[in-house]
Order: sequence, then structure tokens, then C-alpha cells
Amino acid sequence: MTTHTGGCQCGTVRFEITSAPILAYCCHCTDCQQQSSSAFGISVWFPGSAFRLTSGMLKTWVTQGESGNQKSCTFCPDCGTRIYHAFPDESDTFSVKGGSLDNIKDITPIAHIWTKSAQPWLKARLTAEHCFEIEPDDFEGLITQFNKL
Repeated sequence: MTTHTGGCQCGTVRFEITSAPILAYCCHCTDCQQQSSSAFGISVWFPGSAFRLTSGMLKTWVTQGESGNQKSCTFCPDCGTRIYHAFPDESDTFSVKGGSLDNIKDITPIAHIWTKSAQPWLKARLTAEHCFEIEPDDFEGLITQFNKL
């Protein structure tokens, strides 16, 4: 069984996920840029049922993404580190924030989405394969490709 561990920046929140990732991608939407304080965020999908909090507590707030979809944003109430996003229409999928995982180096993102919002200095470096100006209509093809890695 594959187990991934992670936590927040201050160490109060720790979690484990007993599943292989479903999908990993880099998101360049303005929400992810702001949330990560960087040029993009890394999202790694896991089944929500495989996620287990091992220490600390989480706080959640709900917002609307650039796509218009609602998302629940879960974070450490002490340091503010984002842990995962959940979406009402995908009840058992958590989009775990890559920086919260202990070994993100073992997970290779398959695509870049919301490239229309990418920083200009980065746009020129993004290749056409698996790059989407906005959120793809269907993630199934990306999930299939991700599982071939």
C-alpha cells in the first residue's frame, strides 16, 4: 500500500494518505498564485477517504474559484498552510497542496492548467503538450496519462 505523509509549515498539523495519487498538475490560476505566494500551485488529487489527520486540527473556509466552482479550502489555523481543497461535485476527491507533502519530489505533475493566468516570464517556457488556458473540461485523459508515469 502506498502511504504519503505531510503537514503544515509549523508542524502542528500532520496527516497521512493511504493511496497512490490520482492526478498531479500545476495550476496557474490567480487563486493558486495568491494561495501559494508563488507563480503557481501544485495540486495532487487523492481519494478523500484515504486522508487521515494524525495531529492538529484543520480549519476550512469556502470560496469560489476562477472557474466559478465552489471549493472548500482547508488549512492549519496556526500557521495558515493550505493542506487541501475539496469540491462539492467531487465528494471523495481532495486536491492536496503539493507543498504540504513530505515527498513531493516523488510525484511528477502531468499538466499545467489555467495557463492564461500564468506569469508572463513563465508562459514562454510552458510547452503546448498538456497545457490548458483554463481548467480542462475532462480530467479523465490526464488521469490516464498520469497513471502511465
